[in-house]
Amino acid sequence: MKKRILALSLAAALVVGALASCTTQEKVDTSSVETRSVSLTLWGAEADQDFLKSTVADFAKQYADEHADVSDVTVDVKIVGEDQTATEALKDINAAADVFGVPGDQTASLADAKAIYAMPDDVANEIKALVGDDAANGTFYNGSYYGFPYTPNTAQVMYYNKEVYTEDDVKSLNTMLEKDLGGAKNFGIESGAFHSTTFYFTAGGELFTGSDKTVCTFDSPECAAMLAFVQQNNSKIWTGSADDAVNMIKDGQLAAWLAGSWDIDKIEEAFGKDKVSAVCLPKVTVDGKEYQMKCFGGIKYYAVNAASKEPEVAIALAQYLTSEDVQLKRFEARRCIPTAKSLADNAEIKGDATVNAYVEQNNGNVVVQEPVIPGNWWSDAEALFKDIHSGKIPAAKIQEELTKHVASWKEME
Repeated sequence: MKKRILALSLAAALVVGALASCTTQEKVDTSSVETRSVSLTLWGAEADQDFLKSTVADFAKQYADEHADVSDVTVDVKIVGEDQTATEALKDINAAADVFGVPGDQTASLADAKAIYAMPDDVANEIKALVGDDAANGTFYNGSYYGFPYTPNTAQVMYYNKEVYTEDDVKSLNTMLEKDLGGAKNFGIESGAFHSTTFYFTAGGELFTGSDKTVCTFDSPECAAMLAFVQQNNSKIWTGSADDAVNMIKDGQLAAWLAGSWDIDKIEEAFGKDKVSAVCLPKVTVDGKEYQMKCFGGIKYYAVNAASKEPEVAIALAQYLTSEDVQLKRFEARRCIPTAKSLADNAEIKGDATVNAYVEQNNGNVVVQEPVIPGNWWSDAEALFKDIHSGKIPAAKIQEELTKHVASWKEME
């Protein structure tokens, strides 16, 4: 009954807010006692389809059973990954799903377009009580919380071949690179900026900290030295796509790979479950200074479409998908790292070494992905990293190129 009251209260608040902001949403008559059928659409990643379809079937039955004014609920699950939701939703918000997963860095574009609902204070407090302030802050933008967190969006931990590296070896990237692997690559990272920014963050670089686009220190001397180190070791540090990395791992040509939690299954399969282990990112020493490697971090959450014709039910669905019970089922089905604080001491979760690596990485070794990063920054940053890694930009020119690119990034819209 508590959830029902919350949903009704929230739906009423959202309808008023939607009308005030002149969205296309129609007012929902929550006082109606007439029985109606409800149809919703949910977007989710391809790998999540089986889990989501089973979960929404349970939700649909439960919701209809508990609400006398609803005869039945249908939830159509469609494949749109979190990396594409903002792009697809903003093409036509009226054609977008009622509920969709969002990476925290996409909040600004969706919120500024009034495409997703800002949660009232009472709902924001419910969210924070479930997941804690840090996770909830991953949905925060311009004074409001925008959704229901369901998993961290930590860019990387390090998977490695236990037959090549010992537990002591993987504490230091320098130690790993000293090993002669007979032509195989010692260490790999995706070339995309979501991943390769690791080297800048490790050296203390900042990227639009606090959503302030005047703050970018990727051109610091420390960052330049870090990128020079990468170039000096490019015969052992491989960069490319995740698909190519999987093939190299299977062929014994890549001994360690940085990957996000969404790649757990395919990376473990590529290495072989008897050969693979995972740890938080290693330390690295450059010019006599030791750094702890860091990476992008954030949160994935379910947002509610501001143009939904069924906001009350859509909100209830988002709440259900992020409830403690469903987060635990998601972990069991997909090893998706939960955000619910109450699951932190779950024996099964604590016993998963790979999940523990993400938890450790997320504990102070991530940089929150700001929601103001321009869309065209990603391709430019990736191209710059590739050119430095390959030596196309010589070591003597790295500082100059970083300074030039940082100046252009600050001007991007």
